[in-house]
Amino acid sequence: MATPGNHTPSHVSRALFLAAFAAAFTPMTSFANGTRLPNQDAEATARGNAFVATADNPSAIYYNPAGLTQLSGLQVQSNAYVISARYDYTPSGGGNTVKAERDIAVIPQLYVSFTPEHSELSYGLGVYSPFGQASEWPANSGFQSIATRNEITFITIAPTIAWKVSEHLSVGAGLQINRVDADLNNTFLAFDGDDTSFGYNLGILWHLNERHVFGLNYQSRSTSKFEGTAKLPLFGVSSPGNLDLPFPDVITLGYSWRPTPDWNLELAIDRTNWDLLNTATLEHAFGPTSIPFNWEASYYYLFGVTRYLPDGWRLSAGYCYSENSVPDATFNPAVPDMDRHIASIGIGRKVGAVSGYFTYQHTFKSSRTVQGAPTSIFSAQSPDGHYDSTLDAISLSFRYDF
Repeated sequence: MATPGNHTPSHVSRALFLAAFAAAFTPMTSFANGTRLPNQDAEATARGNAFVATADNPSAIYYNPAGLTQLSGLQVQSNAYVISARYDYTPSGGGNTVKAERDIAVIPQLYVSFTPEHSELSYGLGVYSPFGQASEWPANSGFQSIATRNEITFITIAPTIAWKVSEHLSVGAGLQINRVDADLNNTFLAFDGDDTSFGYNLGILWHLNERHVFGLNYQSRSTSKFEGTAKLPLFGVSSPGNLDLPFPDVITLGYSWRPTPDWNLELAIDRTNWDLLNTATLEHAFGPTSIPFNWEASYYYLFGVTRYLPDGWRLSAGYCYSENSVPDATFNPAVPDMDRHIASIGIGRKVGAVSGYFTYQHTFKSSRTVQGAPTSIFSAQSPDGHYDSTLDAISLSFRYDF
């Protein structure tokens, strides 16, 4: 494919190139980063991710690093979150319903924790994906000039340390090293870019007494400065491109009530500060292109319960209500965000040094009718219409205590 350095487009193709960029990046087309991936452990997922005030396995590295002080010795835990999502779209004014391609995604996680004997310090290392999205709409969607196939991969490596200040109070902190790759496409534009960014994670765990525990976790924002190549396939033209996009900070507060040693009930609220994502600018050889997002902060409302049974068995259930972050005025089908009700149930067992957990998660049918979304200035296509979504997932975890 030619680049601006070895192929000079005509004034017409140059204008079409600019129009295609504007159409492709009408908010929110390209970066499918509107959806967090909060499901980072099978037991936490079973509890509706109400885990910030529990955090009693190595996934505390993600949920609340202060929880590492509850663990002893060396523990290694691997997880897999397997998700299948479906999206249907019916255009405004009627017409045929089209379906996004339904793929199964497997998202792995790995956590290692170590608390030396008689030490007040605990250490951890986590590898997980806190953000990510993949969507693929067929060629007959009616908005193919806005979104076809988009994927973003976000991998975090998190070295972590925690300090048991007293019998009642622990604190923790972690560095987040983020590797982010983007593969963005529509009929007129393709963009590939990547970046390494940094953030941090802070946590507090306060055992008021054996029945009442409070947890607080803060995950910082980070900014990905994507560098890569923008391509206009119709004209055989490519250009170096770069785009700075912020990923939001997240704060989670939870309360765990343990009426007896056999029960643990937790309520939590989680705020994702998507309102920092306003207008970004794509820089390329044909001049800067402004990309308005104007997303909104959103909340997760979380509830979970665990029943501790004889012989090392655990049974958990949970519920989560997830708010939409993307208003109609900046809606794009690359990220078909909507309010969701999510239920989960899981079972696990610890036998000697080995623990395992299995969770099933179901998102009840979610719907959204979009009106007044931006149209493509290149093709006048609009994503207005009715969207339906269903989601099913399983989560598996295995842990070995050395």
